[in-house]
Amino acid sequence: MDDGKKGRQVTRATYHHGALRQALIDGAREILAERGHEQFSLNEVARRAGVSTAAPYRHFSGKDELLAAVADQGYATLHERLAQTAADTADPREQLLRLGGAYVRFAHDHPDLFVTMFRSQPGADPVGHDSFEVLLGAVVGAQAVALIPVKPSPELMARSIWATLHGLAVLGLRRPHQRFGMDEAPEDLANSTLSAMFGL
Repeated sequence: MDDGKKGRQVTRATYHHGALRQALIDGAREILAERGHEQFSLNEVARRAGVSTAAPYRHFSGKDELLAAVADQGYATLHERLAQTAADTADPREQLLRLGGAYVRFAHDHPDLFVTMFRSQPGADPVGHDSFEVLLGAVVGAQAVALIPVKPSPELMARSIWATLHGLAVLGLRRPHQRFGMDEAPEDLANSTLSAMFGL
C-alpha cells in the first residue's frame, strides 16, 4: 500500500465529530483560494479530507451550508482583527483610520474568503454584526470629540463608512482603480479616502 493511501486511512480513522467538520471547512477554504467558486465542489472537499463523498453530509446539508460555515469563520476572523486594531489605540482619529485600513487589508489578504463572506447565505445563527459594532464604537468616539459630524446618527454614519470601505475593498480585489492611477497600498487607500471624507 502506498503512503498516500495509508495517510487517508489514518485520517479517516482518527476523525472525530468536530475534527471532520473543521477539516471540511479548512479544505473548502483551500479549494476556494486555489480555484474560486466556479470550480468548487463538495466531492473535492471530501477527497482532500480523505473521506467518502457521503461523509460531508453528516455535518452539512450541502455545498451552500458548508460555504456558509466558511463565511462564518471569515466574519469571526475579521471581528478579531478589527477588535485588536481598535484596542491598539485610544486616539479617535487613529482608531477610525486604522479600522478602515484593517478592513481593506483583510479583503486584500483573504480575497476568496472575503468574497465568500458576502456571497454565501447566512447560516442558522448569522454572524458579522460584531464587526460592525467595532466600527460603530469608533464612530461614537469620533463624534464625541467632534472629529466627524454628529449627524447623521452613529449607526447611519457607521453604515456609510462601512459601505465606502467595502467599495474600496471590492475595487482593490478587481484592480480597476489602477487604471485611474489609484495604486496605493490598501491601508493608504482607505486612509486617504476617509481623510478626504472627514478632513482627518
